[in-house]
Amino acid sequence: MRKLIVQYVKDLTAGRLASGFEHSYRVYHLAREIGEGEQYDDDVLHAACFLHNIEIPARRLAEAAEKAELILSETGFPPDRTQLVIQAIRQHRPGSRPTTVEGKLLYDANLLDTTGAIGFARLAIGAFFWHHYKTMQEVLDLLRERLSHADSFHFERARRMAAPKIAFMREAIAQLETEMDL
Repeated sequence: MRKLIVQYVKDLTAGRLASGFEHSYRVYHLAREIGEGEQYDDDVLHAACFLHNIEIPARRLAEAAEKAELILSETGFPPDRTQLVIQAIRQHRPGSRPTTVEGKLLYDANLLDTTGAIGFARLAIGAFFWHHYKTMQEVLDLLRERLSHADSFHFERARRMAAPKIAFMREAIAQLETEMDL
């Protein structure tokens, strides 16, 4: 089942630089690290982490949830746990309020992968591909907006993991502002 889910993600996200398989892989492993010592269903977490960005742009959460549900059905994922995966996917974006442990882990891990050097690169790429931005000011605004969610982690471990990444983002944003003012 897990191998099939991973293969679907590899196939359906091939060629996506900032939101493909590598991102999903990092998010799953970050979520497991954040969740160390917590009680959660690892099958639900695995499926939610790997399928959360199956549709791009990620703001199309309804389409992502529908496609994830089809994939889970095809892979033999237990139907009684499918809705937990769907719920986590629908609630993984900054500004949402996840209600399950798996949803909170996905939220924190996804937010963590949107900070630091990886996050800076992902957001800069995403500004063009996801949002179709055309100016550096729009990129800067996106970076600031995403950084504004840095205080919304659910787990203390995620906050600790995020601290150096947030410091990097603040410094990088300040440097970008300085260079844009030339």
